[in-house]
Amino acid sequence: MASTSTKTSSSSSNLPHKYDVFLSFRGEDTRTNFVDHLYAGLVANGFHTFRDDEQLERGGEIASQLLDAIEESRVFIVVFSENYADSRWCLNELLAIIDTMARDVSKIVLPIFYHVNPSDVRHQRGSYATRHTSPVEDADDDEVAMIEDWKYALTEVANFSGYPVDPNTHEFQLLENIISEISSRINRGPLHVGTNLVGVDIRLNEIKKLMSIKSKDVPEDVPEDVLMVGICGLDGVGKSTMAKLIYNELCDEFKSKSFLDKVGDVSKGPHGLLDLQQQLLCDISPRGEQKISTLDQGIRVLQRKLRCEKVLLVIDGVNAKEQLEKLAGGHDWFAEGSRIFITSRDKSLLEHKVDKLYELPELNRCEALELFSWHALGRSFPNVDFYNISRHFVEYCQGLPLALKVLGNFLCNKQHNEWERELSNLDKEPNVEILDVFKVSFDGLPLTSKAIFLDIACFFKGEYKDFIIKILKSHDFDAEGGIRFLQNRCLLTISNGKVGMHNLIQKLGHKIVRDESLRDKGIRSRLWHHIDVQDVLEERMKGTKSIEGIFLDLLKLDNINLSTQAMTDMTLLRLLKIFLGSEVVSGEEDCKVSITSDFKFPSGNLCYLYWHGYPLNSLPSNFDPAKLVELNMPYSNIRKFGLGKMVSNLTAIILSHSKDLAMVSNFSSTPNLEKLILEGCTSLREIDPSIGDLERLGLLDLKECKSLGSLPDSICNLKSLKTLYLSGCSELNGLPKDLGNMTHLTELYANRTATGAPPSPIRRIREFLIRPFSGLQGERAYPSLSSLPGLSLLRELDLSDCYWWDAEIPDDFWRLYSLEKLNLSGNPITIMPASIKELSRLKVLVLGRCKRLQSLPKLPPSLQELDAHECVSLSYVVEVSLSLSLSLSL
Repeated sequence: MASTSTKTSSSSSNLPHKYDVFLSFRGEDTRTNFVDHLYAGLVANGFHTFRDDEQLERGGEIASQLLDAIEESRVFIVVFSENYADSRWCLNELLAIIDTMARDVSKIVLPIFYHVNPSDVRHQRGSYATRHTSPVEDADDDEVAMIEDWKYALTEVANFSGYPVDPNTHEFQLLENIISEISSRINRGPLHVGTNLVGVDIRLNEIKKLMSIKSKDVPEDVPEDVLMVGICGLDGVGKSTMAKLIYNELCDEFKSKSFLDKVGDVSKGPHGLLDLQQQLLCDISPRGEQKISTLDQGIRVLQRKLRCEKVLLVIDGVNAKEQLEKLAGGHDWFAEGSRIFITSRDKSLLEHKVDKLYELPELNRCEALELFSWHALGRSFPNVDFYNISRHFVEYCQGLPLALKVLGNFLCNKQHNEWERELSNLDKEPNVEILDVFKVSFDGLPLTSKAIFLDIACFFKGEYKDFIIKILKSHDFDAEGGIRFLQNRCLLTISNGKVGMHNLIQKLGHKIVRDESLRDKGIRSRLWHHIDVQDVLEERMKGTKSIEGIFLDLLKLDNINLSTQAMTDMTLLRLLKIFLGSEVVSGEEDCKVSITSDFKFPSGNLCYLYWHGYPLNSLPSNFDPAKLVELNMPYSNIRKFGLGKMVSNLTAIILSHSKDLAMVSNFSSTPNLEKLILEGCTSLREIDPSIGDLERLGLLDLKECKSLGSLPDSICNLKSLKTLYLSGCSELNGLPKDLGNMTHLTELYANRTATGAPPSPIRRIREFLIRPFSGLQGERAYPSLSSLPGLSLLRELDLSDCYWWDAEIPDDFWRLYSLEKLNLSGNPITIMPASIKELSRLKVLVLGRCKRLQSLPKLPPSLQELDAHECVSLSYVVEVSLSLSLSLSL
């Protein structure tokens, strides 16, 4: 196969056939009656048919021309009549047919038993027991071999399903049936998939590899079982095209095959599923005269027919479970060797149905550029003048083949300045033809899923899934089920815990909201564009109860005067975020939002409140946080914080870098708090003892709280606390003596504090992670490990810059048998004890900046990395493994 970016066009694996049908018959028996009528019917129906007495010129090389005609024909109709086996000509013709069929499995043979018994033909009895099928006694070896070949050919062809003709047969109806079957078989050739396809070869190969996988619950000793493969992906990614390519690739290997196109759309009709059942029946059983009247009858008929022989079945565009139940109920419907491919945008329909699921990916950048170039410029790669702007269009489409084709075709034959104008317009008004494809998926969503979709498209793309679920479920949304539903519909993705969405699908969400009101922005449900938000909040267009969410990026505005009056009617506001759209924040940002001291939040429905640089000293007295899940106010001017009423939904309070914040109190009103972040609150002097009531608190971040002198003893009651940050709390004089009661604590960061030695004991700590005590200030700040039994399971320990001298290293230090990484950098040690070799699992040893270190003993054989940079006194190393990664800077 060609590489991923190879251009592929629609074609069959074989050359086109010159003749649709080849007629083989004994002229004296049937030329002037049955065959004549059959030939006329085939020609009348548009089939190019070979009949030897008409096609061959007199005096020509009959045998050679006959062989050519047989090779160039697709369907063979063999009319077995009474004297057929008397003719060497007919038998040689039949032998040539068998030979060409052996070389090309796509060819079809259809026997007609004209006033003869099929069993006589099959076993060479009756009129078929002739001198050409029964050798005489003195026949030579060549003649005997030829007769055996003729007999084999007769038996082979007679074994195919065919049509018997006897005196009681209505020949007119029979001819109709034969022509109908030929029509069905010929018209089921390769499907048209267009030209200039890019990137399909590697994807087709990946799907073909799945065919070697056995289906579910099938024993290994079954050689060829039924296999169902699902293909899913977002709209416009090329699922139908891939389904047609698979069908074209495999169709010649199957006598029975069917491609059911746009099943979801067809099913919407009054008799949609019934028509699909009838089509499937006609495809796999062309001579079937049975008319399906009900869906249940269709199931019974299809089960019976599909079990007869292996089939290739492609069901494209499924969007409901019922469609699969009525068309391909289960593996037991099909004969061994059958292959069923199902495409759908809904992953959940396929996951429990198919044996293997293939998610069709978007094109990579190179493939996308090539496909776009073919449609926009008629070449595989853009010329210099159009290269850069082509890349912008490709980036906009994000690898979606449909979008690349639509935009490419639209731009074809346009000038460069027209391309620039169209690119500029796309942000304001996305291409409707592209968005309409996704709109079908959106229209089929339940109401709750539509709301979740719009929230994500307008506000939460790129956020962590767990965060979104926590925020949205406070309004009785089944957020977890809704996100899973949207993911199954390929309307969003989950990667590394974050929710992603294709740019064009996001633009659909934006357009849906804008279309709620083209002129009056105040009655839209969601506002995220800074100009729209400014118009509403500054009362150019007063907000209404329609507004559910407002996100404002302050970086895009110089300043804004927020009017309480503009927000008065926003009684259904759920989401409010006023933020700086930059990950780099200096902490000295000017407040860009001006509000009066009597400002009031409009809604008790707020579940998410984020306000960077909140300008008032406190929250409004009427603030109702009843439904609030997260309150995030970094760099605020708040001085005292405490919620007077019970707020059971609140799980996170973030007031980081609020430099005027001096007190946080009344934690008993937030019993379900899980995260408290007060980093950089340099005026904070105390923590209210009620913090001990927070049974679910898992993260407490007090980094750089430089005025914090102590922690309340009640902090030791935090049984769920896993992570405690105290780094940079330079006034912190000590840690509570019962800190060891925090049974789930796994991370303690206390560097650059004034705590002295760490608390004793800290028990049941299963895994300290990175810098538990680094940088403890004071000349004798090392821990007594004998009093810290929980540390015996440490895997990683950082004791850098702890002022350790040789004599101060505890004797039991080398009993940390589980240790894998040890950082002792920046300490004034001179000799590393020989007992270091007892650390049998140690992989990384960091001794950088130990400027007094003179020698190293034999190191553990497990060691993989040694960092001794700036160890300027180091002159003696007993043994270093050749495989060790060594960093020395003397």
